[in-house]
Amino acid sequence: MMHNTFSEADLYLPICHFLEDGGWHVQAEVKHCDIAASKEGILLVIELKKAFGLKLVYQAIERQSICDDVYVAIPRPKKGQREKSWKDMLRLLRRLGIGLITVALDSPVQTVEIILLPGENTAHKNNKKRKQLQKELQNRHVSVNIGGSTRHKIMTAYREKALELCCILEQKQQISYDFLRKLGLSETYMSILRSNVYHWYQRLQPGVYTLSPEGTSALLAPEYAAIVTYYRKHYIDCLDT
Repeated sequence: MMHNTFSEADLYLPICHFLEDGGWHVQAEVKHCDIAASKEGILLVIELKKAFGLKLVYQAIERQSICDDVYVAIPRPKKGQREKSWKDMLRLLRRLGIGLITVALDSPVQTVEIILLPGENTAHKNNKKRKQLQKELQNRHVSVNIGGSTRHKIMTAYREKALELCCILEQKQQISYDFLRKLGLSETYMSILRSNVYHWYQRLQPGVYTLSPEGTSALLAPEYAAIVTYYRKHYIDCLDT
């Protein structure tokens, strides 16, 4: 019924551009969700699969506990909407309140089409996980992940903030907690410095840090180039060099 030569990651960019054109803030691989997006207080989640199946349905049902509007996205079927299996799929998704998006991966235009809107979602809500999803989504400022991809490290909001600190240190040589507070940054940044999970900082004295050799290498790593470029540009006028 579906194209099997495509990957889940192939679905991501067309859907991302479709949502962004509609004014949505979009991020991939957010708390195990392939795509999460927010707009005017509305939160939606999209799960990507190269073919429809029960695993996709189970994933969507699980996401309904953290989000009212849940979609599944698949490549556009070769034979359109005439097959019985297609009608059965729509009947099942409609019954479960799950929306459906198709992407014309077999076309150069790769049109995104909303086939079915999510219905009423009566699933029991996990407010803690919902808030974690919203927080992670809100705290990411640069989109570098590819939804449905399993071959790359996920750029989390935590890692993004850690790289932001590297960019600040690159310009200032050393920074203190007081300096970061005056810059308007939250206590999360101080915690990242103290934890030093990635070994990107060196502690000079209590509350004062400089960039480590590993931090310098991180600034040059190709996989972080988009993040580093963004924050270098962001702070070039904010920091007195």
